[in-house]
Amino acid sequence: MKSELMIWWIGLLLVLACTDAVGAAQEVIQSQVSENGNGFTCSADGAPPIRIVPRTTRRPSCEQGQVLSFVQGGITRYACLNLPQQAEEEQSQSAGKQWPLFIYLHGSLTTPNSLYTLGRGLFNLHHFYPLSGDPNVLGFILLSPEGRKAVPWPSSSGPETGWGFHWDSWYRNRIHNLDALAIDHFLDEVVSTGLVDTARIYVFGWSNGAYMAALYGVWRSDRIAAIAQYAGADSWSRLPCPVPLQYDRQVPLVLLRNLCDALVPCDATNDWIETLTEQGWPFDYHSLNVTGTRTDQDRVCAQPCSRGEGLFEHIRWPAENVLADDMLSFLKQHTLP
Repeated sequence: MKSELMIWWIGLLLVLACTDAVGAAQEVIQSQVSENGNGFTCSADGAPPIRIVPRTTRRPSCEQGQVLSFVQGGITRYACLNLPQQAEEEQSQSAGKQWPLFIYLHGSLTTPNSLYTLGRGLFNLHHFYPLSGDPNVLGFILLSPEGRKAVPWPSSSGPETGWGFHWDSWYRNRIHNLDALAIDHFLDEVVSTGLVDTARIYVFGWSNGAYMAALYGVWRSDRIAAIAQYAGADSWSRLPCPVPLQYDRQVPLVLLRNLCDALVPCDATNDWIETLTEQGWPFDYHSLNVTGTRTDQDRVCAQPCSRGEGLFEHIRWPAENVLADDMLSFLKQHTLP
């Protein structure tokens, strides 16, 4: 428990330090705005593609896993691949089993390595949680792509994380979004091994990754069985360029949200819940308290909610039993039609 608390506090200090870098990022943005007169113009795709910065990607250290990579437009993209213990043991025996695939999209300012620290509860579950419909298949494959270092577009309101690793959830072009295309590449690579149950491919994201997870799941509704978000909200209404929610299929979605969250406020998740309800979307949601466990407060936003507590809760992951009983159990109910 002490080591977990240490990880939480280290994460909190990281977020506090990085949010102080917003001013520097804004100076870069203002410089670009003054050079071209108006900065950018919103379009049907939302904001233009995100502005990348030097040393755009970094090779992750994939604990107990394999590093995947390919070159996209001159930039090396990375991902971690972790097989469940059963797949590692039986892969050489041609057992013929296939495992669900769980795509993890990290939050802003972090990398796939966050899966092995703050996301340790999820990593622990991937070896034995029965996510498959086959009782003889234990665990699930974890695919953890890496975003890119970039400066997000300013939103004009609300908190911003500034310069660092991000997913481009502001550019809503399902065909040309480079991060979506990178996820496609890694997904294809893992599916080509023959180990993946293609009826059970799920995408989950935390924070900025949660916004990207919703986009990717809806954009690739012919491949993604269900979506899970932690500390995320409506990807289509994000400022500075909101766009209409468009979809081919309403991909089932489960939302884990904090009642006190400095970066994705409770009011924002309330609005997302209301939108999903109005759309008749197949979804579920669970509210978490300061310990990351479920609370009976439901839609009652925490008052007061200080910046320190809100940052702490944003980087504090849901408890392992919440990940298993509320998130993974929801995903397990859904397969690709």
